[in-house]
Amino acid sequence: MSKFIISCGGTGGHLAPGIAVGQALINAGHSVSFVISQKQVDSRLMKKYSDLHTIRAPGVAFSINPIKFAKFLRELVKAVRFGMDTIKSGNYDVVISFGGFNSLGFSIAAAMLDKPLILHEANRKPGKATRFLGRFAKRIYVPYGVKIPRKKSGQVKYAGYPVRDEIKKLPPRTAKEFFGFSPNANLLLVLGGSQGAAALNEWVNNNFERLAAENIDVLCVCGPGKHKFENKKTVGGDGSMREIKFLEFCDNMAAAMSAAELCVARAGAGTIAELARCRIPSIIVPYPFAADNHQLENANCFEKQGACVVLPQNDLHKLYAEVLRLIKDEKLKATMRKNLERVDDLNDTSKIVRDLTNVARGDFE
Repeated sequence: MSKFIISCGGTGGHLAPGIAVGQALINAGHSVSFVISQKQVDSRLMKKYSDLHTIRAPGVAFSINPIKFAKFLRELVKAVRFGMDTIKSGNYDVVISFGGFNSLGFSIAAAMLDKPLILHEANRKPGKATRFLGRFAKRIYVPYGVKIPRKKSGQVKYAGYPVRDEIKKLPPRTAKEFFGFSPNANLLLVLGGSQGAAALNEWVNNNFERLAAENIDVLCVCGPGKHKFENKKTVGGDGSMREIKFLEFCDNMAAAMSAAELCVARAGAGTIAELARCRIPSIIVPYPFAADNHQLENANCFEKQGACVVLPQNDLHKLYAEVLRLIKDEKLKATMRKNLERVDDLNDTSKIVRDLTNVARGDFE
């Protein structure tokens, strides 16, 4: 048995794959601790996993604002010290980082203590943390086809996005009834990621009556603190009641995706992987201000795989027509589902776990 510590907090996109890998390591007989941030999104998601050992670490996001940057540096020093104390006292064998501000302190601490550091990069354009920490890492997992220059042979390995076991396709009727929707109507799911998406929230609120006229219900996961719209009902085109429901946070994403005929979502790597696992056709609207425009890279690859349609945010006026086109085109949705299955085959957590087991034994080839 080896002892792993996984730094994975800050956003759902960093936390969820860390949980997936950690649970798989535990099932393989290893000991795992999870380092999470002080943010609400971490606390909310981890409530479901009370059996897991979690550690809350200091740290704030990077900012070029002088005052915020000074705070970032102060918190980073605290995080490194906290990381060194935690790693030494817990006698961990391997430190795994899933990126984001919360991972930086523990990753630097691992390098200073000469502990094997493993990085997982979920996006198709490696982020600042991966680019900076890559020089210290024994292993960097990246999406298939992504290149990181000037790395040693064997240091970079292709791996998909680890998806939690609970994320799986459920019977659509059961999933719709879980959220209180009619099992006989089409359901559009709108996801803004763990941080929410104001533009998508406003679009769906403004277009609900038109969607209802086409007998479409709507479930919108609007994000923490962005629940500014009311749930509504109206008479649909067939004379029955249609509904729109807003949730700040969804505790059962498998049910939400399984209930939907179509999803409109941002292009976070985690969202894409979970859509693939649940075989849900989607219209992807990349967040235009994402760091290094990584969401556009994620979305374009997903579209090339035949698994979605990409629509830029400045073309949201075209979204209603695209929603109707895809919901009504059964042949296209069937083709997308087949392609989603192929995408999902790349997200093999067991491959990562086997390699991590070897790394813990000192095999870095």
